[in-house]
Amino acid sequence: MRAFYVNLSVVLILIMSPSTLADCPLDHLLIGCNPDGITGTDDDIRLFVDCTMKYRHSDSNHSGEATWLNWYYPLYYNERYDRYQIDEPGFELIEDNDPNRQLKGIPDVDHRIVIRCLSIALGFAVWNSSIGVVFDEPGDTFDYSGSWDSHLHLQYRTTAPVGETDLFWVTFQIYDEIAGVNQYEVSEPFTIVFDGEPLAGDLAVDGTVGIKDLVEFSYYWLGDGGCRANDYYERADANRDGKVDFYDFALMASNWEKSLSIVGGNLNSENYE
Repeated sequence: MRAFYVNLSVVLILIMSPSTLADCPLDHLLIGCNPDGITGTDDDIRLFVDCTMKYRHSDSNHSGEATWLNWYYPLYYNERYDRYQIDEPGFELIEDNDPNRQLKGIPDVDHRIVIRCLSIALGFAVWNSSIGVVFDEPGDTFDYSGSWDSHLHLQYRTTAPVGETDLFWVTFQIYDEIAGVNQYEVSEPFTIVFDGEPLAGDLAVDGTVGIKDLVEFSYYWLGDGGCRANDYYERADANRDGKVDFYDFALMASNWEKSLSIVGGNLNSENYE
């Protein structure tokens, strides 16, 4: 399993909504199992998150044709509370129209899906008015199966002055807390970035490109299935051509040992449709 180096903290606000995914204008990461969708293969009981809607952009309500222009969500200033925030992405279960990747059994009985925070950026903090703190440091968890609604909204906020910090991010992982013969295997970690575009090659999302990122890159080396569903191998496929190859390595090498503060703060990469 990949290692993440944690030295930061975050703020997320958890809000639950009874609305369905089809009616919701906000982005949701879809939780399922069997990522290849083919039964009888080695990954049948592996948990994963479908990132197809991650970093979707059109207008604030997604009423236009969606594009995927950046690898981050912008944070918007809330004057009333003097903070920056955004209300997506949330989480949702894979729906009935994808039965090979649906979780089987009764939530919180046959399986207990838990969301775990692995890494969190300085200036965020996580709570909810009814259940209290959810995430305020790495290692905190939330029982997704035990929540009253599987359509989970997250609000990401910070009271830190945006612009004085290069990046905000949170890295999650999902796992099945109920042990047994049919226990689901833990998912790969996945990172959501806010406010600024990471440098090409900054896969660990810490504002610099170095050995940690090279380890991440080697994990995906020569993968040829990069797509929106896996966030182009967590941005290892930097040019979004579906493959992790020497073109992506060259982009990483061009930023080697650079940091956002060295190259001029938050950057916007080329826009890819």
